[in-house]
Amino acid sequence: MHIDEFRGAFRIRWRGYDRQEVDAELAGLRQEVEVLRVDRDAALATADDLTHELEDARSELAEYRVLHAGYSKDNAVSGCIRYLMHVARQKADAFESDARERSEQMLRQAEEVARRQAVLLDETEQETQRRLAEAEQRAREVVAAAVAQANALSASQVALSANPVEPWSPGLPGPRITSGPLPVVHPEAEPRGQ
Repeated sequence: MHIDEFRGAFRIRWRGYDRQEVDAELAGLRQEVEVLRVDRDAALATADDLTHELEDARSELAEYRVLHAGYSKDNAVSGCIRYLMHVARQKADAFESDARERSEQMLRQAEEVARRQAVLLDETEQETQRRLAEAEQRAREVVAAAVAQANALSASQVALSANPVEPWSPGLPGPRITSGPLPVVHPEAEPRGQ
C-alpha cells in the first residue's frame, strides 16, 4: 500500500487525523509486513534447497555424460554397465568412509575406556598402598606390644629367680600358678620315702 491510498481514509479531528484509527492501521500493517517477511524467508530457504538439488542433478548428469561420451546408441548396454559400475564405486566409497568413521569412533571409545581403567587401576594401587601401610603400622604395634609383654614376663622371671621360693613341703598346698612358665621343682626338695 502506498501512502497516497490513506488520504481521506481517516477521520479528520481538530488537530489532524484520529490517532486511534492511525495506530490501529499501523498495527495491521506491521502484522502484514511480518507475515510477508516470514513468507519471504521460507521462499528463500526453498529456493536454496531447490538450487542444491539442481546442482546435484546437474553433477549427476555430467557424470553420466562423461561415462557415455563417445558411445553410440548401438552400444547403450556397455554405457549402462559403466554407469552402474560408477554408481557401485560411489556406494562402495560411501560404505568405506562410513566404516572408517565408525572404526574411528570405536577407537575413541576404546581409548576412553582404557583411560578410565587406568584411572581406576591407579586409584586401586593407591588404596592398596594405603592399606598396606596401615597393616604394616598395625603389625609394628602388635609386635611392639608383644615385645613389651615378653620383656615384662622376662623381667618378672628374673625377679622370681632372684628371690627363690621356699621349697615345697608335702603338707602345704603348692603355689598357685596363674600365668607364666611352670615352677621348677628340684629333686632334693621332694620328700623321700613316701
